[in-house]
Amino acid sequence: MLSVRYILTIAVVFSGFVIASAQNLESIGVKKGIKVNGSLNVNTVGYYAHGIEQRRDPFNWFLTGNLNINLFGYDAPLSFSYSNANKSFSQPFNQFSFQPQYKWVKTYIGYNSMTFSNYTLAGHVFLGGGVELTPGKWRIAAMYGRLKKAVPFTGADTLNAIFRRMGYGLKVGYEDNGNSISANIFTAKDDVNSIPYILYNSSLTPKQNVAISISGRKTFFKRFFIEGEYAVSALNNDIRANDSNSEADTVVHKPTNNVIKGLLPENATSRYYDALNASVGYQGNWYTLQFRYERIAPEYQTLGAYYFNNDMRNITVVPSVRLFKNKLNLNANVGFQENNLDNSRTSTTKRTVGAFNATYVPNEKWNFAANYSNFSSYTNVRPQIDPYFRNTLDTLNFYQVSRTTTGTVMRNLGDQDNPQSIMLTGSYQKASDVAQYEGGSLQSDFLTMNVSYSYSLVPSNMTLAIAGNVYTNNAAGVKSTYWGPTVSATKSFMDKTLRGSLASSYNETSGGNIQSSPVLNSRLSVSYAPKGEEGENSRHNLSLGLNILNRIKSTDQQPSYTELTGTLNYTYSF
Repeated sequence: MLSVRYILTIAVVFSGFVIASAQNLESIGVKKGIKVNGSLNVNTVGYYAHGIEQRRDPFNWFLTGNLNINLFGYDAPLSFSYSNANKSFSQPFNQFSFQPQYKWVKTYIGYNSMTFSNYTLAGHVFLGGGVELTPGKWRIAAMYGRLKKAVPFTGADTLNAIFRRMGYGLKVGYEDNGNSISANIFTAKDDVNSIPYILYNSSLTPKQNVAISISGRKTFFKRFFIEGEYAVSALNNDIRANDSNSEADTVVHKPTNNVIKGLLPENATSRYYDALNASVGYQGNWYTLQFRYERIAPEYQTLGAYYFNNDMRNITVVPSVRLFKNKLNLNANVGFQENNLDNSRTSTTKRTVGAFNATYVPNEKWNFAANYSNFSSYTNVRPQIDPYFRNTLDTLNFYQVSRTTTGTVMRNLGDQDNPQSIMLTGSYQKASDVAQYEGGSLQSDFLTMNVSYSYSLVPSNMTLAIAGNVYTNNAAGVKSTYWGPTVSATKSFMDKTLRGSLASSYNETSGGNIQSSPVLNSRLSVSYAPKGEEGENSRHNLSLGLNILNRIKSTDQQPSYTELTGTLNYTYSF
């Protein structure tokens, strides 16, 4: 394993040097030597409340900016923020990232991320070097670098200590006319000596991991395709476990399988996992049918990824149909999911998932869309065995069902000078929880409706809109309704350099035997962006906004009040 690491290190460094030189030579004379761009933003916020206590500071200001220096294609960004409420300074160039490329060679220098597989190296950021080679039909990638920086224990912080973690990997693949095969290996190891000491009661342990996967795709008879990936991962949760002076010897983990025993020095904390992802499908002229299967072993993990969904088996069927010259599109996804694959949990969850989507666009005037989903889950909880107590509920069967239906209808009216549109949207959701005992059922319903109409006067650069919405909620026998209209107007002046808008909405809530007060919310905004030089965007942008929120009448729960919030923003780009 050491020789592989040294070979990868030399290859990455040498490739980065060669290609960086090639990229610089290619850039000189083609690109400008140095380009500088960025922006500066000043934002002020004023606040005043009448009838209630102040809920924020009366005045705040914020100054932010960013600067990017491009040198022969290399970017060096700098950003900062400053305000009277919070002071911070960040310099992303301290985490520099270069990705020079020349023909079929691409290198990664500095802070970068690469992905070999979802089950091995999957987007983990590292500081080091990487290379991707795509000569002809071959696909080769390699990386070496630091995955985590060492953080020692301190008197003020005893929870965030981390060992320095180094990692390296290699991927080799071959692609030809939609067919492909590839294999990759990734390994990572913590440096035990990277922090001066470890607290006696700390759960921090140095880890080591090797993950391997092989994947492929094959198309046959022009219409059928099959693809799949199989991955295995070996993990030592504590590489000190073989040290007789380490208390980690008392930790015992039983391996889940023996697929890759021998990839790492085995000790009492060694664990082994595997994952399988496969699909087969048929691509027709107007329809597609695909069958997918995925199984991820319990506790599957690799040090090349931040998070994993594991202990699950997914079986799904995914059909899609296109009709009437692609004006009508139908898609469905029906599947089954379960966990507790090794029967080690006290509960098992089985979940049936179904979804249906349809869109229909017969012409430029009409647009229809509909969606239906039925998510249900079944959980069987087995009680822990107690020889001195017998629970009358030997098992608890718990069902949860959620049905959601949404629809949208849009109609375009008017002509090119005065376009109009009417849109109606609706959503209905019904959720229920059913447990196998008396009184163990809860149901809730949610209904949302929205209708809007807009009218544009293109010659006058003006748009008028009116909308109304209704939302009802019936949960646990308590029903409430939320409704209200909204009107708005937007107009541009001075050859579209000055833009103003005014909007006002009224909302009221009723139900639940609770008194509520209507709320009137109005917003006025004005922005000015003078035209820049020919072919360039404006370098200056000035905007002013005023928001007035008025709770109209007092109730037993809340008094009437008025809140005013004003904003002034200026942005300069260069």
